[in-house]
Amino acid sequence: MFKKLIIAVAMVYAMPAVSGPVINVGSLNEYMQSGKNTLAKRIHNTGDATAYVRINIHEMVFDAQGQAVEKNLDATALVNGQGTGLISTPPRLIIPAGGMQTNRLVFTGSREKEKYYRVRYIPVVPESTKEFGISGADAKKYQDQINAGVTVMSGYGTIVTVQPDNVRFDTRISGSGNQLSVTNHGNASVVIDGLKSCDRSLTHCDNAVIVQLRPGKTLQRTATPDRVWQYTLIEGDRKKNLSSSK
Repeated sequence: MFKKLIIAVAMVYAMPAVSGPVINVGSLNEYMQSGKNTLAKRIHNTGDATAYVRINIHEMVFDAQGQAVEKNLDATALVNGQGTGLISTPPRLIIPAGGMQTNRLVFTGSREKEKYYRVRYIPVVPESTKEFGISGADAKKYQDQINAGVTVMSGYGTIVTVQPDNVRFDTRISGSGNQLSVTNHGNASVVIDGLKSCDRSLTHCDNAVIVQLRPGKTLQRTATPDRVWQYTLIEGDRKKNLSSSK
């Protein structure tokens, strides 16, 4: 038994060290409110190697079934003030180990209706010296550093909702007890935060979820007869704590 333990410990120490960049993008859902056209996100690198981060943005268009279809954006046209969309400044980031960089997202174009974008932050090993402005020697050194250990570089996607110019909230709630129906008759998304079913004393509750309710959509929930719904309705800067027991 003691020999097996020694072998197991030796195998652990013989494994390559896990290294590389580890990015943290903060909130996975962001809202650009009416009257603002920029959004700043702080991207942290908690890993032990520099993070070279490529930023990709696609518009999300929802079909009749509510499924999102991603559309490419013409970043060059948007930078030149043509078209409607979201752009990243800068389009890529270099974040030192243990450091942070601010990514600024800028919306340009018409805001007659609410729009949605998926922003992906993808750590990469630089394939060319031009993309990140580093020398060939530095690129080779970085590749060697990454290859020397077990490296898992995970990217993250965030969803940015751009509200229309003239926001109008009109949320209608019906149902009581174990029944809940919330309909968004406004022109901007509302958030149903901390939605959970509870016993009638509101002391024993299920795990809470967060729902973004887009304009024209309805949320319907039914719990067991002895339970009620508890949640926070967020309309822009306004928050209301609500329960179907009232």
